[in-house]
Amino acid sequence: MNSFIQKTIKMYEKYKWQFWFIIGLAGVFVFLLPYYMLGENAYMMIHDELDDGIFKYVLYAKNFGVNGNFIPEFMGGQNRYTITVSSFLGVLVYKILKPLAAFDVMLTITVLTGYVGVYLLGKEISDNPFASFFAASVFSYLPFKSMFALNIVGFPLLLWALVLLAKNKGKKTVLPFIAVVFYAFGTTLAWGGYMSVGFLSLAIIIMSVIKVISKNGNSGPHIINLLISDAILILIQGLTSLDLIANTFGKNAVLSHREEIIPNSRADVLNHFKDMMFIGGSHSECCSMYIAISAFALIVLIPFVMIFLKKKTEIKEIKKKYILLCVFYGANVLNTLFSCFWMYPAFVNLRISAGGILKTFQLNRIYWIMPACWMCVLILEIAILLDIAKILFAKKVFKKIRILSVLPLILTILISFAYAKNVYLSSTFYHNIRIVFFPDTYSVDTWKKYYDEELMDEIANAIGREKSEYRIVSVGMNPAVSLFNGFYTVDGYSTDYPLEYKHEFREIIKDELAKDESVREYFDDWGNRCYIFSTELPVSTGLNNPTDEIEDLAIDTKKLKEMGADYIFSAAEIKNADELNLSLLTEEPFKSRASGINVRVYVIDQ
Repeated sequence: MNSFIQKTIKMYEKYKWQFWFIIGLAGVFVFLLPYYMLGENAYMMIHDELDDGIFKYVLYAKNFGVNGNFIPEFMGGQNRYTITVSSFLGVLVYKILKPLAAFDVMLTITVLTGYVGVYLLGKEISDNPFASFFAASVFSYLPFKSMFALNIVGFPLLLWALVLLAKNKGKKTVLPFIAVVFYAFGTTLAWGGYMSVGFLSLAIIIMSVIKVISKNGNSGPHIINLLISDAILILIQGLTSLDLIANTFGKNAVLSHREEIIPNSRADVLNHFKDMMFIGGSHSECCSMYIAISAFALIVLIPFVMIFLKKKTEIKEIKKKYILLCVFYGANVLNTLFSCFWMYPAFVNLRISAGGILKTFQLNRIYWIMPACWMCVLILEIAILLDIAKILFAKKVFKKIRILSVLPLILTILISFAYAKNVYLSSTFYHNIRIVFFPDTYSVDTWKKYYDEELMDEIANAIGREKSEYRIVSVGMNPAVSLFNGFYTVDGYSTDYPLEYKHEFREIIKDELAKDESVREYFDDWGNRCYIFSTELPVSTGLNNPTDEIEDLAIDTKKLKEMGADYIFSAAEIKNADELNLSLLTEEPFKSRASGINVRVYVIDQ
């Protein structure tokens, strides 16, 4: 029996990293399985996924290699830079596959990259496979959007590759260099690329200066490998962002609507700091409250524990992890402080006065690196707690001291359970698992409900014309639905489009904007959503409106017609349609069997 146990332990020690990797990989596929089982009936995040990223990938891929830099379907026909996508890799996937299949593939790539990246990075910073497994697993369940590809989830993989490239040369650098190329194609300069290039360039400069001062010569990190990595990132991301670069810095650059954007500000610094540390920034929410609190407590207590652990071997075992824990935790504190500073009213006013890229560029989005740092913190704190438990268990100074080894184990279990539960409740898996088991009673947003291809086909058949022959605009429903279904629109969502177009479109809705100051500010001071607004309806990206009627829609249909629109798709009945010279295409509204909404198609008669 003892021989069997010894062999089992020996086998585990030999293959423990592979064992935990496979266990975690199984957990990743459990997360993905509902998407493949449910298909278009799976739960999907609407904001910046269904209402933005998906239709942009579809349009970009459809026109890539066909219409040059022109996208005829979007906002009256626009240059390709107006639908900037966050990954060239995503364009290729959507070019090859149908949209839903492309979404599933992109989601799979995103989730697997996050899992593998955290696990490999955990192996570099810790000798504990369980800690790496746990952090990598929960990271793969976080509600990151597939449309962002590797811009958030790719940082751990990139960091792992750079660590290896700094340590090694020759054949050992092949796989890390492949990872760098993969990451570069999965990001763009405008999203996560500027962060990776910026921080890597800064690290290279600092390490080079240290090398020169210390006269290390050939010792220390391999700077050449890092320089090559930096060059790869700049070259690939630059080539895949040429449209945006040309429009921003080229001689024929078009004045962007971003010139009129008033950046958001936050004067409540303490609440802002707490939100960033405990929840995370926009699109990079990682439910970090339990990690932030427990790791801070550990940082404070570890020096006292080291006093108790008198042996140098015991202290050395923990000291390296403790230093890294402080570094990664400190990185997130600094990142949070920078975000608070960037959005502090006084500095926002200074940025507005300076104008240009300083005014509109969201440099504070370097907080997209924070989830990767939090995972490192999580790995290190679990590894340190388990190290302490192991050391206490082995101590023979007092017979009862081994009981103390239970405390770190209990803390590890509590932290792991609390964080896993928080991630689960925030995850898309939470919704999808309920759809699987309660399909008739659990109702949430899905691909089928949102894009409603059956309904849109019915409307297209009723119009009876080629979609390229006319344009439409939406009221009370998101233009993403029409664009996804192949309609040509005069409205749309864009983070960068011509200021001239914004001003022209404003003529259509100026009377409606005058009714409500908050709606006016939403369009004039931001303007990414170039929509037909109604003050009787909420500014919603979702499916449901509180009313099926609009009493008084104050829009200029003559100007709408001049901009090329022939039809209005409305999720609410427009009561003053006659005054606006609108007539119904069909007497009865088009009823959605998927979502239950009614869509009325109005013909613009001018």
